[in-house]
Amino acid sequence: MPKRLSRADITRIGCSIVDQYDAAFPKVGTMPRPIDPASMAKVVLGLRIRFLKLSPDGSILGCACFQDVTVQLPTGEGLVMEVQLSPRDIVLDVSLMADSMTGRRNFTTAHELAHHILVRLFPEYYQHNLDNRVEYLYRDSAGPKSWLEWQANNLAEVLLMPEDTVLSCIQMFGFTPITDALPTGKDLTKEIVRFNDIAAYLSVSRQALAIRMKRMGVVNEAFLACFHFPAVCTE
Repeated sequence: MPKRLSRADITRIGCSIVDQYDAAFPKVGTMPRPIDPASMAKVVLGLRIRFLKLSPDGSILGCACFQDVTVQLPTGEGLVMEVQLSPRDIVLDVSLMADSMTGRRNFTTAHELAHHILVRLFPEYYQHNLDNRVEYLYRDSAGPKSWLEWQANNLAEVLLMPEDTVLSCIQMFGFTPITDALPTGKDLTKEIVRFNDIAAYLSVSRQALAIRMKRMGVVNEAFLACFHFPAVCTE
């Protein structure tokens, strides 16, 4: 049974990891600095990023490994190959290597990194998963998520988009927080352009940034609806 962590607990854990990242990569200048989750994984936790074909249909985006294990992965035309994985591995699907997939690649990396962080912090709560060796498969699916996935998603948000970084970007790009009535016409178009610029600057998807801003109280559900993003649970 995973440890029951509140959003405040997850934020504290994420901020601690970001502090370690900042110590390893000191910021230069006053501009907000995007987080590189691959560098965070390698330098802060000593993990390795690998790209492999994880499923025939591309529905599995990433996985975290916690023991030495040999897994069978598809190669196409019904064939499989055996791959040796180690407890240092974060594996991402090869489709995420494309430049157009930068936002999804970064969030998937942060998501799998989050699983490694939680397993290291609370091994007694994750023994079942450690025994299973490879447990966390991050799927491209809108289906129900487990408590483990909720924790990993929320921790990934904090790791990839620290609150002070997001707030600095809001100021730098001149984005106006939208917490009341939604702007209309040209005013809304301007805010969407600024929002898109922030997402591009941070190398995150628009959906990930919108959800993060919603949790921070910077935008409301009406703004998310502009992009047809799902409603965000704030509890």
